[in-house]
Amino acid sequence: MNNNPKPNTFDNVFRTIAQKMPFMMVALINEAFGEHYPDNVKYTQLRNEFITENGKIITDSIFLIKDKYYHIECQSNPDSTMEIRMIEYDFMIAHEHAKKEKGAYVIRFPESAVLYLRHKKSTPDNLKVIVKMPNGESIDYETKVIKAQNYTKDEIFQKKLLILVPFYLMRYESMFSKMDKDYEKRLSFLKECEDLRIRLEKEVGNKEALYADLINLIIKVSNHMLENHKEVKKGVKDVMGGKVLELSSEKLIKKGRAEGRAEEKNEITKNIRNNLKKQHPDWDEARINAETEMLIKAI
Repeated sequence: MNNNPKPNTFDNVFRTIAQKMPFMMVALINEAFGEHYPDNVKYTQLRNEFITENGKIITDSIFLIKDKYYHIECQSNPDSTMEIRMIEYDFMIAHEHAKKEKGAYVIRFPESAVLYLRHKKSTPDNLKVIVKMPNGESIDYETKVIKAQNYTKDEIFQKKLLILVPFYLMRYESMFSKMDKDYEKRLSFLKECEDLRIRLEKEVGNKEALYADLINLIIKVSNHMLENHKEVKKGVKDVMGGKVLELSSEKLIKKGRAEGRAEEKNEITKNIRNNLKKQHPDWDEARINAETEMLIKAI
């Protein structure tokens, strides 16, 4: 049975971060498994596609840090099949990296966790499968659970869990209908959005590209949630994107243009100097420089 459900917007955003901004996974790994890896720890992002008899299975993220494997899946809602799916995925990961040691194959299961973007009061802190072995022994196979909405804004930034920032506004979705009709409630929510943006800008510092990427992901998630809430959607876009995102993008564009102009100018200067040397082999270096500078100003 192929248990891979079709990814939704939330899953796609998580996979985008895991695949294109994998450095952000380190803090989540630290939080989930009690590790203390520094931000610059070396990691290997492993293949996350497995072909089975029933089709392709794609996991969200698999990382190797030092000699330990880490597997984290993201779910927008608790799923009653998740325990079985996790042990299935973990076995495939362990099988993929099996090694023969002293005449016997050894398979090492990864450290495993599920990130729930939403959860209920009944959602457990660990998912458990009881594995009964042929010899009568039983193994409790447990998968850790991370509940995104349990983390306050302060905790997210203190623990550098920037991977949770795009999903932060999900905790308010039950109030969106009221916000559409109630200006005061909407204004309070938009102030919260603005504070999130300011905190994010401060946290990433001069990393304009990272800031712009995360803002875009926040807007992508909020657009999906607010499809039927036009007033709130417009407010979030203005606060989270709008002029702020344009300014961030403009910085990158201006930087690129400046670098491009400098590179172009260097190439033109080089060509002019070479041509002058060929045409006037008797000119000294000072004359070449002076004539080159004059020609550059005339362009």
